[in-house]
Amino acid sequence: MKKSLKIILIVLAALILICAAAIGIFYIRINNPANVFDHLNGTPAPVDVTPTPAQETPEPTDAAATPAVIQSAEPTPEPTPTPISEAELESMADLSFMKNRVNILVLGIDRSEERLESNSFRSDTIILVTVNFKTGDVDMISFPRDSYVKLYNKNGKLIDQLDPYNKINEAFSRGGMMKKGGYQSEMNTVSALLGGIPVNYYVSFDMTAVKEIVNAMGGVDYDVDVEVRMNGRELHPGMQHLDGQGVLDYCRQRKGSSDTARADRQQRMLKAIFNQMKSTGQIANIPKIYKAVSDCIETDLSFEQICALSLVAVRMDAEQLDRHMIAGKFASLYSRDVWLVDREKLIELIKDVFNVDAEIAEDVDGEAILAAAAENNAAIQGELYGAALLYNEAKSITANYSSSLSSGTKSAISSLKSKLATAIRRECKPYLDQYSISMADALNTAYAELGLPQNAYGMLNSYSGGMDYAGGGTFGWDEDDIGDD
Repeated sequence: MKKSLKIILIVLAALILICAAAIGIFYIRINNPANVFDHLNGTPAPVDVTPTPAQETPEPTDAAATPAVIQSAEPTPEPTPTPISEAELESMADLSFMKNRVNILVLGIDRSEERLESNSFRSDTIILVTVNFKTGDVDMISFPRDSYVKLYNKNGKLIDQLDPYNKINEAFSRGGMMKKGGYQSEMNTVSALLGGIPVNYYVSFDMTAVKEIVNAMGGVDYDVDVEVRMNGRELHPGMQHLDGQGVLDYCRQRKGSSDTARADRQQRMLKAIFNQMKSTGQIANIPKIYKAVSDCIETDLSFEQICALSLVAVRMDAEQLDRHMIAGKFASLYSRDVWLVDREKLIELIKDVFNVDAEIAEDVDGEAILAAAAENNAAIQGELYGAALLYNEAKSITANYSSSLSSGTKSAISSLKSKLATAIRRECKPYLDQYSISMADALNTAYAELGLPQNAYGMLNSYSGGMDYAGGGTFGWDEDDIGDD
């Protein structure tokens, strides 16, 4: 499964979850909505780009641990034909926090077999769903997974002080993943990018949820606009009835397209599904659908909160569901394709959705990032050249003398080779200095073991000018030395 979690349709799963959980849980009706969640008094004006250190993310809600929700033995149950009335749904819902606004981060986590083996999950779908309880409006803000931003940990601090920028989907994995702060890290990173707009909760899904949800609702009628070919399956343009696999293939299609174009298709699919659910009444009648996907969902929303949100979904019109994308442009930076954020358009988006005049730092802007990268490259030509010499010397030594080196020396060179390659590619001077010296030490140890007279320190200051070197240049990287970030 290739990059299975690039599925912005996961928002669909979030909205369906909102409705389904309400029906499956029989709490008494609460008549005063202002009693709970007093900390959510709307969206305050951002004060600092750095997110406030958050409390430890609560343990994800486990549907199996709640007696009121009975697990389904059927993977894709048929939808119940008779819709539950709004009054009955309201009687089962906790309305506790239906005031002002709540911001929920919806994440699609890559749980492919490859990721399971390496335990390196990534949030390949990142959408902020913001619900305005006063107006009934719901906005979805999609963040391209390759957005090049500063990453923050669960405590609101930079994950890497020396090299703070990376793709936004790295915040989840580098922040601790599912059990050690990855969710809070992603929430803080999104909050920082939005100038301090708070992110209150998260909902996380894997790919299985998408297929099962669509199958459980009986499929969806959709006017497919592109040719889709994936793993021997095909979809052709035109109105047709899609099952879960068809929806997933359509939303994953990337060939001949881009991540942002695919995100647009996924959002259009979401609106089509929402409209169909509204017209058939399934928006208020989804307990079996929820059971089918409960094992694929993690969230820190309580069931009471989910039930209250479900009532919003029932009452809202399709026109109240709006969609947005973090504006920017694609560029190649440090041998990686990245999405560079347009700062001015980001400020406009925040004003449009949250009615806040956000203070966004200049270093968020893609043009500023490109300018800083070019300036940095010019300043570290000597370091890049010396590090590249050391890297290639390490390759040569291990290839030609492996059997004559001690296991400790081989291990040290192998580990440093990977770190040095990443430092070169990312053109990060602090790491270039650190790993170049360490590699020179390791190579000198190897020379001593082999009885060779060389001194690796001579490579550190050997650049004499005349050529421009870039971290993404042809230094003959070993494939295993290049991290997939």
